[in-house]
Amino acid sequence: MTPRPCSVCAYLHAEAACPHCGGASREPGSDGPRVHGASGALTGALAPLMGARLLARGPRLKRVLVPPMLLVTGLAVWLHAAWIAPGLELLFASASDAGADSSWWASSLAWLTDSWAGRLLQGLSWALALIITAWLAFTLLFEVVAGPFLDEVQARLEERWFGADPRSSSARPAVLDSQRATRLTLAGLAASALAGVALAWLAPSPWLALLAPAPVFAALALRDPAYRAWLTWALGHELGLLWTSAKVALLSLVVLVLLAWLPFVPLVGAPLWVLISGFLLALGLCDVAFSRRGWTARARVRFVLDQAPAFGAFGLVGGLLVGIPVLGPALAVPCLSVGSLWLITRLDTGPRDAARG
Repeated sequence: MTPRPCSVCAYLHAEAACPHCGGASREPGSDGPRVHGASGALTGALAPLMGARLLARGPRLKRVLVPPMLLVTGLAVWLHAAWIAPGLELLFASASDAGADSSWWASSLAWLTDSWAGRLLQGLSWALALIITAWLAFTLLFEVVAGPFLDEVQARLEERWFGADPRSSSARPAVLDSQRATRLTLAGLAASALAGVALAWLAPSPWLALLAPAPVFAALALRDPAYRAWLTWALGHELGLLWTSAKVALLSLVVLVLLAWLPFVPLVGAPLWVLISGFLLALGLCDVAFSRRGWTARARVRFVLDQAPAFGAFGLVGGLLVGIPVLGPALAVPCLSVGSLWLITRLDTGPRDAARG
């Protein structure tokens, strides 16, 4: 029998009854009819809000997103402090230096820059640059860094809905229990952190500290064959998620660069540019749920086109969420990722062969 997506969990199966969910879900409201066509627009528009609701009420979900949130925040602050802020200081310093033989324009600009209005403008420029840097970092980088963590959030939700995580139960090698794998991994991370600090302190270049995890985990893998098999699977799984997220971020970056002229259009340009970036981000975040289910790229495109009203509404609401000042992308990415999972399990997958597309 050809594998087809389950009408409840959307995982592929070839049996009469789905072995992943048993044809039922414990998630409230999931027993209703599956949505298709124009009626899916309302479901798609509600999906980001449902994602926020599931994250807010779900136990052990929000803490999973703390590490990528801190990492991207630190990266944005470092980028601003190391590159953006010095560039702004250099710009204002050159404007305040009129020179020995200066023109009336240069003297006026220097006087304005040294006045209270110039200092206010410099402070506002610094704050605005930080906001834009953080917004771009969370729009383009957060989904890349958070890919494995978003996968873990979806795994915990599916375990609650279907009784087990279908992805792990079908793909994870049964050679090592999860508790021992977690203990060994935490021990490896702790040893890697100590080795990294030592390398950063003693090595000629602090960048060598990034190499610290390699020998630590290689030693753990050589010592324990079961852990080696689990680690090989885990690395392949996480790298696959990172690659999926990186492709989405690259596509968004290309489109935003091609539309770099749009923010200069008066009144509507900047909001439209933000809306387009959020639309692309929302649709791209659906790839985490699709990747967990093993759908091919062709099957994903066909499904999105077939359910265009639902995914179109989902993308538009995602664009509005991303446009929220300062915190938009940081809040939108997790809500859209979880919302896309909720949406896919609500839509009619139809009698298509998702294994072949």
